[in-house]
Amino acid sequence: MKTTILKGEAILQAIISLVFFLYAFADYNRHTPGSEFFIALFYIGVSNLIGFLLRVSLSKSRFHRYYFYGVILFFVILYFMAVLFSDSKMDYVINFMGIGGIFFNMYYLGYGFYMVKTMHQNKTAE
Repeated sequence: MKTTILKGEAILQAIISLVFFLYAFADYNRHTPGSEFFIALFYIGVSNLIGFLLRVSLSKSRFHRYYFYGVILFFVILYFMAVLFSDSKMDYVINFMGIGGIFFNMYYLGYGFYMVKTMHQNKTAE
């Protein structure tokens, strides 16, 4: 049952990520391109947070810890970058936030499918 729930969650996260990034890509030339991208990144981040809480409650994995500490470190670095570059180089902060958000989403999706695969292999081995 846990494997089925986690598999459904991983597929749902992949669909959410694909839909929002396709929307941001399709709407790139119509309005200010950064706003749609960061709105999409916000909704993907919220769905990742909800999915992360589901994953933590259903399974144990060292990848949970890596993801959690990575996100905390990302926001600490983002805070200090915003403080240091508040006047002159705000583009660096925005680019760091966008690229970091994409990498965390890719890691989240990757470790979700890997976790489902290993749980399925462990289940068939028993």
